[in-house]
Parts: sequence; C-alpha cells; structure tokens
Amino acid sequence: MPGRIILKDRDVKPLVEELNKIPGLEQLSHKSRVETELVKNSEVIFVDGNPVAFKRDGQLVTVLTNAIVLEKMPRVTVDMGAVPHVTGGADVMAPGVRGVQGSFREKELVVVVDEKHGKSLAVGMSLYDSERFSAVKKGKVITNLHYVGDLIWEIVKPVAQR
Repeated sequence: MPGRIILKDRDVKPLVEELNKIPGLEQLSHKSRVETELVKNSEVIFVDGNPVAFKRDGQLVTVLTNAIVLEKMPRVTVDMGAVPHVTGGADVMAPGVRGVQGSFREKELVVVVDEKHGKSLAVGMSLYDSERFSAVKKGKVITNLHYVGDLIWEIVKPVAQR
C-alpha cells in the first residue's frame, strides 16, 4: 500500500501504550506490526493491518470502522435531519440532538449516531460534559473530528464498501 510507513519497534511501544488507554483497544501488543499513513493533517494508525485510530494535533481519535471501540464510547443520537450535515463534516448543533447515552467530560470523544438506524456517523469532541449537555438548547455541542465520507473514512472504510 503506498504511503504507509512501518514503525520501528522503539516507536511502536509508546504509541501502543497510548492506544491501550482507549477502551476497547486494551489488548494491543507492542509486538504488533504498526503502520501509519499520512492523510492531510492526520496520521492514520494501522495495527496488524487494521485501522484503529488517527492522530491529529497530538490527539488520538478512534476510527468509525472500529466497532469494538465505538460500542464502549458514549453516544449522542441525532435526528435524521442532522444526518446529511454531520456526514458532510458539520459540527453537531443542540437542536438536532435526540438523546445521550453514557457519561462523558467536556472535551471527551463521543460517537454520533442516527436515531433511525443507530448507525455511527461521526466521532466528535463534546463541548460540554454529559450533565450539562442535555440542558443546552442552541448552538454547537460537538466538534466533528471524523465522519463517514471524509478523507480518513476513504482510507479505513470496510473493504466490502469499496
């Protein structure tokens, strides 16, 4: 695959330790084959050929194809009217939110799902903690970091969908 770089062992260990802090990725071994691929301003991380996360501005963000991790993340459900906007890269606005599952802190990652099918649309950073989140009635509530159809999605999307 063009553009992928295999990391040296000394670089793998600290990265795997950082990845292991993400719920659902605790089982990664520093004996794994770790590769990275640069996509615009992000570095997509593959472990043993599977995309697990990407790093942008020093922050690790899980990829939308990693179902095990997404299942463990807090989720924010949006109405169907918000779907085309979120999958177009727009941030999540309070009026489109239909529900919140799980607890999270401000600036913590959440998965955004649609209310009809429960499909993962995006991974974003919440601008409020889960306590205050539902009380917010207007304005932006989640910064969209990764969404279905973005450049990272094009690299990590399941092979069956290509």
